Amino acid sequence: MWVGVGAALGAGGTLWARRRVGLLTERMRSGALAGDVAAIADRGARGAARRVQHALEAGRDGARRREDQLWQELEVRARAR
Repeated sequence: MWVGVGAALGAGGTLWARRRVGLLTERMRSGALAGDVAAIADRGARGAARRVQHALEAGRDGARRREDQLWQELEVRARAR
C-alpha cells in the first residue's frame, strides 16, 4: 500500500514539476518573466525604503522623548540646589 502511495505521489510531483518548468520556460521566451522580476524588485525596494523611513521616524521620536526626559531631570536638579 505504502509503495503504491509513494509511487502515486512521486508521479504526481514529477508531472507538476514538469508542467511548472514548462510554464516558466514559456514565460521566459515571451519576456513576461523579466517584467515579473522587475516588479518584484521594485516592490522590494519600496518596502525597504518604507522600513528605513519608519526606523528613522522611530529613532527621532525616541530621541525627542529622551531629550525631554533629560531636560526635566535637569530642571529637577536645578530646583534642588
